[in-house]
Amino acid sequence: MLPVLLSFKGKKVVIFGCGSVGTRRAKKILKNGGIVDIYSMEFSEEIKSLKDRCDNLNLIKLDIKKLSDDELKKIITKYDFVITAIDPQTNKKIVKIALSLNKFVNSSTNEEEINFIIPACTEVDGVIFSIYTGGKSPLIARNIRIIVENYLKSADLDGIAKFRDVLKEIIPNSKDRKKILEDLLKNEEFREDLKNLIEKWI
Repeated sequence: MLPVLLSFKGKKVVIFGCGSVGTRRAKKILKNGGIVDIYSMEFSEEIKSLKDRCDNLNLIKLDIKKLSDDELKKIITKYDFVITAIDPQTNKKIVKIALSLNKFVNSSTNEEEINFIIPACTEVDGVIFSIYTGGKSPLIARNIRIIVENYLKSADLDGIAKFRDVLKEIIPNSKDRKKILEDLLKNEEFREDLKNLIEKWI
């Protein structure tokens, strides 16, 4: 798969199931501006609490396992993205229908058949980092995310960005600028001195 960054703003998303996976997916997509309908017999307390303050979230109580293929098709047709987080058998059926309708579909169990993934990710000062292990180890993905997150938090991204802008004005060669920036990232004392100068003069 090719990694991409995607805005869900204004996109219609259906989520089947509201356990831990369905809840996490819903929160991420709602945060990104998506319009989310969740079909489930039960809803997590976190989602019920979120519903009280979120106009883009709708909860539909329904026994998905009792729906025929035609009934599922009628529901899925209305959405841009489909996420299913139930049992493997039901997930497989929903994935098959969604793909036949040329929808983007994500499943909590059918990794090989789905065509979009929501990986572990973090955002620090506008820098977005994501990691996906192919379903082999969500724990490793989480640990890598935390390591990168801590690195980004300690990197003074705003200061480096301002320094890069100054370098562009005085050093036209991009390779020379790259070498200076690499040295900057290796030298903690220089970074601190530079940060103090930027705070004083910029």
